[in-house]
Amino acid sequence: MPLQRTTLNIDDRLSIAKRPFRPRGRAILVIALICFAILIATFSLFNTAQEQQRLRTEQLLSVEAKSFADALTRHMNAHLNELSVLASEIEKNIPSTYSTWQALVLAHQGNDVHFQALFWAESDRTIRWHYPQNDSEKPEQFPFDVLGDGNAQLLRMDVESLHDWHIAHPIYTQNRNTPNYYLGGTLDIAEHISHLASDYLDTFQKLTLYAASDGHVVFGDIPPNEAATGQVGLTLTGASPEFIVTLWSTPDSEHFLSLPMLIYISGLVVTILVGIALYLIEINLMARKAEQATITRLQNEIAQRKDVENQLHFIANHDPLTYLPNRHALLNHIQHTINKTLSATRTLSLICIDIDNIKEINDLHGYRIHDDVLTTVAKRLQNLLPPQAYLARTSDEHFVMLRTDLSPLEAEVHAKQVRLTVEKECHAQGVTVLPSCAIGVAYRYDTSMPAHELLRHADTAAHRARQLVHHRVVVFQMAMRDHLQQKRDIEYTIRKAIQGNELMLHFQPQVDLKTQRIVGIEALVRWQDEGGTIISPDTIVRTAEDTGLMQQLGNWIINKALEHYAMLLTEGCAPPMLAINVSGHEFQDSFLADTILQAIERHQVPAERVQIELTEQVFIENLEQNQQTLHTLTEAGISLAIDDFGTGYSSLAYLKHFPVDTVKIDRSFIDQLPECKDDAVICQAVIGMADLLGLKVVAEGVEHQAQKDYLAQIGCRYIQGHLYYPAMSVDQLLTLLKQHIPYLRYSNS
Repeated sequence: MPLQRTTLNIDDRLSIAKRPFRPRGRAILVIALICFAILIATFSLFNTAQEQQRLRTEQLLSVEAKSFADALTRHMNAHLNELSVLASEIEKNIPSTYSTWQALVLAHQGNDVHFQALFWAESDRTIRWHYPQNDSEKPEQFPFDVLGDGNAQLLRMDVESLHDWHIAHPIYTQNRNTPNYYLGGTLDIAEHISHLASDYLDTFQKLTLYAASDGHVVFGDIPPNEAATGQVGLTLTGASPEFIVTLWSTPDSEHFLSLPMLIYISGLVVTILVGIALYLIEINLMARKAEQATITRLQNEIAQRKDVENQLHFIANHDPLTYLPNRHALLNHIQHTINKTLSATRTLSLICIDIDNIKEINDLHGYRIHDDVLTTVAKRLQNLLPPQAYLARTSDEHFVMLRTDLSPLEAEVHAKQVRLTVEKECHAQGVTVLPSCAIGVAYRYDTSMPAHELLRHADTAAHRARQLVHHRVVVFQMAMRDHLQQKRDIEYTIRKAIQGNELMLHFQPQVDLKTQRIVGIEALVRWQDEGGTIISPDTIVRTAEDTGLMQQLGNWIINKALEHYAMLLTEGCAPPMLAINVSGHEFQDSFLADTILQAIERHQVPAERVQIELTEQVFIENLEQNQQTLHTLTEAGISLAIDDFGTGYSSLAYLKHFPVDTVKIDRSFIDQLPECKDDAVICQAVIGMADLLGLKVVAEGVEHQAQKDYLAQIGCRYIQGHLYYPAMSVDQLLTLLKQHIPYLRYSNS
């Protein structure tokens, strides 16, 4: 019975049941308006309180400014009075020399006169003496103001004059109309203001002194617009202009928890509490109204959950494309069938259908055609099923059919019928596709066999059928499992040998039929297992490629072969050429050419004596990169040979597009020479073509004299095989080559 797609709409009732009860939009709007009104009232009270606080602050600052101005006036008057007292004392005894004047000044040092300097001037205001005396012989001349004079210096008040105010007291000796002398002093008004400010003002209060005439600043900084200020007038004795003392505080000096800020915070708290209270009231009302609706929605949710669980169970046990049961469901069904039919377990059989060209269909036509073909195959298999049978899709390529009503012979016949049905043409989206399959059949011949082992046997048989060319339906036999186990053991031991450097290199000489001399050697990897069995190079290389160790193995072969060949060069018996096989997997490394050239340089082997033998995979995969690598090698002097020539479908194209020097005829064409006419024609054609192209030809696997004679007759000059020399160790090769040293030296020259 075909499986139907199950659709669930869980986005309406289930989501509604889970949706929380929210207040109505109208209620939210009313709550927002009430909160907004409270905030407006809070901001109004905050601004009013802030303005009143500013007025109070300015009043306090004005009082403090008046106090500071009075203190400064008293302070300056005290200094000027001291100057008048000193002038009165000196007026009684006018000094005639500097030392006399200095003595009078020193005699009054205890009167706490805070002047930077004192000076004595003539009636024409020429300064005669200066105390303390400066370094120059003549005293410094500068203008000064006289107490009671209307043209006081402070009329030209600026910032500099506050630091250096020269004020003098007139001294009369004859009459009071014209002063005869002047006793003066230099005051730093700015210093006195700063000193008093540190005593009278707080740290956050600032002082600014303006000239009343034009309003320019003579002391301090201009207060910012947002600062609270207090102002008062100031008049200094001896100076006719008036000043404006401005006392102000910085905006950041106000306390955070002031009355306006408390009003602001209280308003925010009240707004939040009122909003929360109104919101909770609305929620409570809505919850009561929706109590019955909630119960109904919960019932809907329970029903919907059951639907979802059923859907999840279906997804977990079925293939999403064909809606057939998956591997998990199949194993459960097999085990259930075993438990139910214990009395007839031997009738249980599995038929595994492997669609072996489905990946090619996907690569050629795309995933949509791929999916349509699999869906069509699933429908065809379903149409073949009797009511008691079970069909599942266990992977992208595999369908498995469970039958409990067939004998072994009937199951095999039925499998052939399944194959004929599957391999019919499929028409998908205007494309005609011909699927092919390999089928494996397995029986439950042992009552203790679990479900997963029975399925594994069917997979093994299908895999074996896929490897066969003609017999595409295979029944599982225990020999298959033993073969796979043996293969896995060999792969494990070979991988261990590669990683542990337990391999060894043998060398097979190549002979020139014309001179009967050794003209080259080919490096062949060998490994002997613990039982003494010699493992062939093809098995070692194939295992290395399957396990990802080919690059490691290839680097070891290259370095070891060059190391042995360098030793032969040192001994003076090296053949003219060393051939090294390079796998197509090694060309996936973009640094292969550098690796080979560095090894040649490291072992000091001439590049002209090295030949790289290539397989067909090099010319098929990643053609552009491989071509660049081969040109790099040939430019360095290394020669190239095509191994197993004639077995690939594109071998002739290699000769045109790649810098090949040598072709090696595969041993499959040599084995049946000269009896097999087809092999003879192929060998003759290859040799003739190579002669026309100027290529060297080497025949591999020559083991009989008749083969050698025929190859020599059709023009093949170089052979390699057991007829002359088998593959041997480097020590055996060294012994052999030393017997041929004279002609080897001649060949090398």
